[in-house]
Amino acid sequence: MERNARPHVVVSGRLPPPVDGMSRVTALVLDRLRDRMRGRGRVEVADLSPGWNGGGPAYHLRKVTRVARTMGRLAAGLRKPDRRFYMPVDSGWGTLYTAALAGTARMFGYDRVLHHHSFATIAKPTWRMRLLTRVAGADCTHVLLCPAMQMRFQSVYPAARTCMAMSNAIFSMPDTAPRRRRDGPLRIGHLSNLCADKGLDTLFALLRALQIEGVDAKLILAGPGLTQRDDVMVAAGLMAFDGAVEYHGPVSGEAKDAFYRDIDVFVFPTQYRNEAQPLVLFEAMAAGVPVLAYERGCIGSDIPADGLVPRNADFVKAAVPILSAWADDREALAAASAQTLTRARVAHETSRSGLDLLLDRIAGPHPATASAAVPAKRRVAG
Repeated sequence: MERNARPHVVVSGRLPPPVDGMSRVTALVLDRLRDRMRGRGRVEVADLSPGWNGGGPAYHLRKVTRVARTMGRLAAGLRKPDRRFYMPVDSGWGTLYTAALAGTARMFGYDRVLHHHSFATIAKPTWRMRLLTRVAGADCTHVLLCPAMQMRFQSVYPAARTCMAMSNAIFSMPDTAPRRRRDGPLRIGHLSNLCADKGLDTLFALLRALQIEGVDAKLILAGPGLTQRDDVMVAAGLMAFDGAVEYHGPVSGEAKDAFYRDIDVFVFPTQYRNEAQPLVLFEAMAAGVPVLAYERGCIGSDIPADGLVPRNADFVKAAVPILSAWADDREALAAASAQTLTRARVAHETSRSGLDLLLDRIAGPHPATASAAVPAKRRVAG
């Protein structure tokens, strides 16, 4: 393939809506890629999102149609001398859609980069992921979210010969100043696609346990309910706790920034099986908000150890003493906030090289840094 030609990059994956971690990261990578490619080549976008999550015949019919169209786009790029393909990896049965497109891109001579956002296939290996890693080819670059995820992925899927790690921390710019201290109720925040898998029921149980302990606390929720049942749970919590629960609904932009400014601690009792590296944790940390979360996926290496709850532990029992102490001792809460902000700054700075390497892998080295390109880590055989 001719490397001095203008790169032709096809980005294929789910873009918002709906908004979830993978679609948000894909959109953020696409923004950075367009900046990198300005004046150097073309970025063609093939959005695979049917517009909603949840499966069903209508969902898969639309998805199959979009995948087939993307195959056609890949075929149409055969005349381009420098062809490149980037795609986030779907979870579950969606992995087969990724395999179909990765295999097509390989057949048509595209350089391939696959971005993984789920820990589920590492914790419980699947034949679908084995198929994907084989179909994608040994020269395909697999992007994982932290070094531990990369090591475990390559040990489970040896066909993934070339891997690299890039943290989602790069997408959250840390605040430059410490948080302002305040008195009053301890404001416990949570932002996600609200559902039981993300710990919605646990949050209400936590608030009740704090009230029994005499802790003056409020629960501040943001984000859409994932299903009608989750909306009902939120409404029931608003009524049951009589002013101790606030619900902001979906937030973005300035409203999201205000949400993080308005809370004292971010709690994330996720049991979501695909959980790998939630963007909301980096957003909270970048705002100097201490985080309490279950140790799932990459979370164990992303947040300060004091905020980690072992995944098999009772989250409420583990969190109540910590939150009670912070409610009583705002100096301790301020110290935790400062530690969190420092951790966010370090994570953001160290993730810069990962983003640069990812963009190099997708679009080719930037002209200003081509001589300093760093190769992705290859699995050593034997």
